[in-house]
Amino acid sequence: MALSLFNKWMLDSMRVYYYWEGGIKNTPPDQTDAHAFFNSLLSSDDRFSYLEDPEHPAVPASSYGYYGFLYTMAETNLPGYPMLAIVTMVVPDGPAARQGLKRGDVILSVNGITINTQNADKIKAILSQGEVLNLELATISANTLINTGQLSMNAGYFDSPPVFITRVFSNGVKKTGYIYYDEFKGMYDRSTLDSLAKFKQQGITDLVIDLRYNPGGDVPSVAKMGAAIAGVGRDQVFLISQANKNGGKITDTFGQSISKSNYPPVSFNDITALQLNIAKLYVLTGSGTASSAELLINNLKPYLDVIQIGEQTLGKDMAGFAINDQRQPKQVNLIMHPLIFKLYNASNQGDYPRGLVPDYLVNELSSLPLKPFGDSADPLISKALELSLGSGAITSARRKGDLSVRPGIAKAIYSSSDERSKNNRPMVLERPQHKF
Repeated sequence: MALSLFNKWMLDSMRVYYYWEGGIKNTPPDQTDAHAFFNSLLSSDDRFSYLEDPEHPAVPASSYGYYGFLYTMAETNLPGYPMLAIVTMVVPDGPAARQGLKRGDVILSVNGITINTQNADKIKAILSQGEVLNLELATISANTLINTGQLSMNAGYFDSPPVFITRVFSNGVKKTGYIYYDEFKGMYDRSTLDSLAKFKQQGITDLVIDLRYNPGGDVPSVAKMGAAIAGVGRDQVFLISQANKNGGKITDTFGQSISKSNYPPVSFNDITALQLNIAKLYVLTGSGTASSAELLINNLKPYLDVIQIGEQTLGKDMAGFAINDQRQPKQVNLIMHPLIFKLYNASNQGDYPRGLVPDYLVNELSSLPLKPFGDSADPLISKALELSLGSGAITSARRKGDLSVRPGIAKAIYSSSDERSKNNRPMVLERPQHKF
């Protein structure tokens, strides 16, 4: 049976661009549903390609998108509380933050429904619908949950600069900078670089960058941040993109990648004056660290001693560009977002589809309540400062009443940060002019 117009266009395009084009069947069966046909072309190794219908755009649905917070569902053996939702991140000045929700809060119930193992999926669905939320909250003290009252919030629009907080730690001899960076947003590149420049003025020798919930974002922003952190030259290799046999290999320098940005600065010369002179970079990661955040970690390794602390990352090690019907008049009003390039650093290191494995495996739930970003008692930050400044150099001790989560006390079974990263679009690269 001949393929429909829509499906033939998809098949022909995928055979040109798709990284795994060799695995596409010669005669895939036709289907009436365009999304089903597109999915039938995908490799079993592909977790992130997707098809977009501009006439029926997908509506983002998550606690982050509607309210500006992330959470982790954790099983516990605390008496009477087999499962809890622990707030892991709250966007400054987002709807949740404006109502007083903060990192480390424990959610006991949502809209009157107590969280337990039987209704966890129902709770996740409620938190993703964008309706009014009524939360019953608690805090942890001395292995005990203490109810702290009710909180109500509405969904709302928000935007936030990706730098949540910066700090400088010192042991009296050397200084280590800390920056929480939430997402690679090109429109904020200038302010992000200004934050790094302040570290230079303060004379730091090491840097801790917190990417544990970073889902990725603009690739040129990675090049800018990487050039400022590592002190590389304009013509040093930033990114190697390996396509299929039709596209071959494309190499981009830091200067070339920065010049492709849609946001200032777009000249490498604007970066050189800001470059840090650091000895080591400590990167804090989680299971939701993905895409461009992973690219920063992997692609600075040829130029800098990069130490990863936390959990294994998500594993978005590929990129692509949007493919739409270029014919005039347009015959197919669909947009494909297939994976096209496998990404490598200057040393040809890459290929991490299951994530980047940390040098030091640290679970942030090992100490509850969760500490604010930038707190030296946070387990990930504490490990970085121990390596950078020495054991005992930072005097910020654990507070009384903290719950040390030993094996069997609490186990994360779901993290909304993972969903945020999975649903975030794959890395987008500029469409080559003289390839394919």
